[in-house]
Amino acid sequence: MYSREFIHNFLSKAYSTENLIRSVERDLQSANRNFLIAEYNNEIVGYAQTSQVSNEEYELRRIYVRPEYHKMGIGKYFIQEFIQVLKPIKKLFAWVAKENHIGRAFYEKSGFMESEEMIEIIEGHSKTQVRYELVITNE
Repeated sequence: MYSREFIHNFLSKAYSTENLIRSVERDLQSANRNFLIAEYNNEIVGYAQTSQVSNEEYELRRIYVRPEYHKMGIGKYFIQEFIQVLKPIKKLFAWVAKENHIGRAFYEKSGFMESEEMIEIIEGHSKTQVRYELVITNE
């Protein structure tokens, strides 16, 4: 989807250890943000972050699981945990690159529905983003 150089530059800025530490620290100080970390055998294998958009609606801003730990239920665990932690949540949504077939399949298998598309420009690269929504009913 993106050039190797773009990915390297973007990841080194946005997902550096320093930026992730700042993100976790910011989330710990904010009632509107949440950050979860998944560990397996004392090793960090994934993380996820939400931010509150409205009273009962949250955006899933990040959800990453190391590829060697895919298909172990970690991503679904993040979603289930957020639903519990963020009660009374009514909607959880995420933006996913249209070409990200693995990410889109994950959201679809997790019960999210495609709701809209938008064009996003990041550092001169134009990509279509798809919004996936999960409507949560109170049980």
